[in-house]
Amino acid sequence: MSAGAAAGTGGIDLHTHSTASDGLLAPAQLVALAVERGLRILALTDHDTIAGLSEAAAAAAAAGLRFIPGVELSTHVERGEVHVLGYFIDPTDPALLTALARFRDAREGRAATMVERLTAAGAPIRLERVLALAGGSIGRPHVARALVEAGHATSINEAFERWLVRSRPGYVERFRLTPADAVRLIRAARGVPVLAHPHSADDLDSLLPKLVAAGLAGIECYYGDYDDARKADYLALAAHHDLVATGGTDFHGTGVAHRRPLGGTWLPPETVEVLAARRAQ
Repeated sequence: MSAGAAAGTGGIDLHTHSTASDGLLAPAQLVALAVERGLRILALTDHDTIAGLSEAAAAAAAAGLRFIPGVELSTHVERGEVHVLGYFIDPTDPALLTALARFRDAREGRAATMVERLTAAGAPIRLERVLALAGGSIGRPHVARALVEAGHATSINEAFERWLVRSRPGYVERFRLTPADAVRLIRAARGVPVLAHPHSADDLDSLLPKLVAAGLAGIECYYGDYDDARKADYLALAAHHDLVATGGTDFHGTGVAHRRPLGGTWLPPETVEVLAARRAQ
């Protein structure tokens, strides 16, 4: 492990994305970067897909990196959305595969509707180009890249703000499970469910007890750029509900999303083993 990784990160990142969903690096490239940065443990948690797991697992095995198969499920609440991470999942579980197929079909239909609405709003792009940019699981970032390529925005951020956020012309709601359904689905796939980036969840005090009752095992307390005060708040919630305090960078690629480098969010070194112990519960 590099000195920088040992001192700054603990060598663990449990929240990352690849080109299988909306990341910029292919799964094997993500693993190579993790090795370069001195990580010991890496989880791949692509949005609503496990398409990148086999490639990442093979690359990690060849490099001697401990790999945790994961997924990040998008779920629906009355006001907004909640994401649930699943760790140590069985990628052959039939119920999980069926749910992910529904996500895939819904994403493709959503992308087509977005293209139609953008064209009607004076920002024409081609669905074929969006599909090519995605290469797999389609999301708004791929539509945003197509908008930039077509000259309808100067950056990904501008494409989102001008065209793709709620109330803008290209925004389309997507298929989601409920958070409790996602927790149960991950449990059924012999995985460990964790609430992702809790700051984005509305009415967390009401939501958490319901998720704990459904089988939630952890909550992200060490996430992206959380400051000490926010970490302390979530650590207190984790202790109150007997949840594992997890975390990660939510890495999508250099300069994307939270702009944290891979492995750049510190986690206690015992986190993974504590999380793994919850698999049988």
